[in-house]
Amino acid sequence: MIKRLHHHGFTVSDLEKSLAFYRDLLGLEVLRVSERRNLPSYNAILGFEDVALTVALLRHPAGEFLLELFQYLNPPVEKRPLSNHFAGASHLAFEVKDIDGQYARLRSAGYRSISPPVDVIREGKKVARAFYALDPDGISVELFEEFADVVAS
Repeated sequence: MIKRLHHHGFTVSDLEKSLAFYRDLLGLEVLRVSERRNLPSYNAILGFEDVALTVALLRHPAGEFLLELFQYLNPPVEKRPLSNHFAGASHLAFEVKDIDGQYARLRSAGYRSISPPVDVIREGKKVARAFYALDPDGISVELFEEFADVVAS
């Protein structure tokens, strides 16, 4: 029934701040930014009257996966507490090279993380190093470096 994974979407409070994180820091390319206003189909799909939003569609140059960022203008964005243990919590995971360098870049750019990079141990073997960065809205974004020699064995 499902043909393929198409995109993952996040509602953000400030599209420009989110673009600075996902585009400028993580390297995703912006395919388009558009405004959607007064469209009956969006009202019906999203379940609100007079929906107005700005939408950015991004992707990594090496992949087909798309990230969609929504900034609601109407109804206005409401912030809520976020935590990975909440039902419905979501995160993206990006495989990177030089996890410690990526962590240093994020920190020097002023972004927070849940922890510094941590060794991931499975069955007594170090298989990866990972950390969760927090985007401008506190959404978790996992960055991990997988060790090829472990994956191949």
